[in-house]
Amino acid sequence: MANSDYANFFPIERTTGLPGGYMGKILRVDMTSGKLTDVNLPEEPQLRKYWGGQLFAEYVLLNELPLDIDPYDARNVIVGMTGPITGTGFTPGGTKMCFVYLSPATKYTLGRGATSGYFGTSLKCAGYDGIIVTGAAQTPKYLYIGEDKVELRDAGNVWGKGIRETEEILRQESAHRDARVGCIGPAGENLIRAAMLVNDYNHTAAHGLGAVMGSKKLKALVAWGTKRPRLYDKHRLIDAGVRWAKAISSRKTTVKKRLTSVGHGEDWGAITKLNWRSTIITDEAKGLDQNRVTLRPCFQCPRMCPWDVEIGEGRFKGKIGHFNAGSEWMDTFYNLGFKGNDVLYLSERINDLGIECSHFACGAGLAFEAWEKGVLGPDKTDGLKLEWGNMEAVETLLERCARRETWLGNILADGPKELAEALGGEAKNWVVHTKGGTPAQHEWRPMLSQMLRELVASGGMKPQGAGGKEPPDDLKYREKWGPLDANQPDGWTSSHLITEKVRQACGIMGGCWFALNDKPRDGVQSMLDALNATTGWDVSLDELIDAGHRAIILQSVFGTQRGWIAEHDWQDVGPRFLEPIPDGKYQGFTIAKWLPGLVYEYYKISGRHEHTGRPFMDTLQKLGLEEFKEWSQLD
Repeated sequence: MANSDYANFFPIERTTGLPGGYMGKILRVDMTSGKLTDVNLPEEPQLRKYWGGQLFAEYVLLNELPLDIDPYDARNVIVGMTGPITGTGFTPGGTKMCFVYLSPATKYTLGRGATSGYFGTSLKCAGYDGIIVTGAAQTPKYLYIGEDKVELRDAGNVWGKGIRETEEILRQESAHRDARVGCIGPAGENLIRAAMLVNDYNHTAAHGLGAVMGSKKLKALVAWGTKRPRLYDKHRLIDAGVRWAKAISSRKTTVKKRLTSVGHGEDWGAITKLNWRSTIITDEAKGLDQNRVTLRPCFQCPRMCPWDVEIGEGRFKGKIGHFNAGSEWMDTFYNLGFKGNDVLYLSERINDLGIECSHFACGAGLAFEAWEKGVLGPDKTDGLKLEWGNMEAVETLLERCARRETWLGNILADGPKELAEALGGEAKNWVVHTKGGTPAQHEWRPMLSQMLRELVASGGMKPQGAGGKEPPDDLKYREKWGPLDANQPDGWTSSHLITEKVRQACGIMGGCWFALNDKPRDGVQSMLDALNATTGWDVSLDELIDAGHRAIILQSVFGTQRGWIAEHDWQDVGPRFLEPIPDGKYQGFTIAKWLPGLVYEYYKISGRHEHTGRPFMDTLQKLGLEEFKEWSQLD
């Protein structure tokens, strides 16, 4: 796949200065031979163009991944990259590491697993900005990346174990109490198509990364070190970080919220229940106020998103759970008829097994509805009664899914679209999926730009964007729309697209968009100033937007190469996801009445063909991506 522009991307000896924020090298891992090689980062102009995170990793993947292979082929490539602000300690959310690969869920679009916490920081402390993993081992291995040594080690003693036990064992084996571990559970080992990598207890890189690692017999990544990246202007960076923290101060998480909240859907008043057939919030938070909650912030981030819980009441009193910034896992089990601390108990179980929650929620939800309606019987459930809120049934299904046991467990491992096709008939109308992957497990259907975001994402991949009623204050000099009407489609594609670009830019510099508030004055500018103070660059706001745009375009080029077209974004969708909302304050609302128009408009205003999704040549030229002209729209 490599072209002439890529031939010298990783120079044998660098001839330009290394910008601040970078360690200077990437670790290349060949799982087949066991060979480990250090390669230099690209020259400064290329770093200025691709930064890090998803964008840098996409560019490498596009040049190194063969066409026409299965995601579980040993030739699938995993590229994981930090960004220049990852691990500096002077910005909110400077924690991000992003992995890209061919998606096991859709089998033809980009897979993207991004994680926060401490792992990316620890990788840089070991002296590396990223990793490239190719090949497949014959026996289970884990990769130890330390400032003292780098080696593939035998993982036979942890293969088959859950996430929590694996992390404890491998940290002890490393002989460093502050080593950071990212690992897969039984779900990844058994190639569950949406298996996750879980790191630092509270963080996940979801959407199939764990499955690709499992196909390579790569159980875990362990990173440790004490090195730090050079900073161009520490005083300016501190100032930018303080301003950035001020911009997100209204979004800090509190213990009180964790003791009362039913999750993200509370913000707009709708959650997923009974396989997306009800949205009304009732007493789902019952008993949460009896719990003991400890906030577990990511590295040097004041937002305080992740948290631990000790359950304080009910049948699971005393059980411990470790949770990340989102709350999709709460909606996952509301979707199956559970409430309160039963939800938190099951959420810890699914995390320990390493199953992406929405993958399970949409598959199991379909199975439960099919049981309720007599389409799925006991001959296919091996004795389980799939009744809403049946703890034994859901716990057993989680285990069977993670290990591909029984007919139903095996097909749930493949995904809800596969289950719908196997059940046939009316069941095909009850399924939620996007291109074979699953949307983030929240009740998005009342919200125009969030629904657009879910539909145009790669499928089963954490999407970016969504926007707001008005442009970010810092970008009003170039964005001339708004305020928008939540019940009318006009303007929402522009709103989504600018937010998608900003969030992509945040991610590729190494920031977490949970720690981004782009709406108030200085919300975007402070982030940009942090990048420039770290690196020594003079990136403008327009250039920042272009960098985010670059990541979006390469994501669609990747899909184009493998047969994706924009039409799939609205055609290959589970019908339940586009149904009118069944109840509650949004009853009757649906984005479907504005499709495919919204999808077409989104691609048109982003410089791509509205039906194919291919970028036009002038888009590639504007972004400096002419080398991908073979995949452009020529008419």
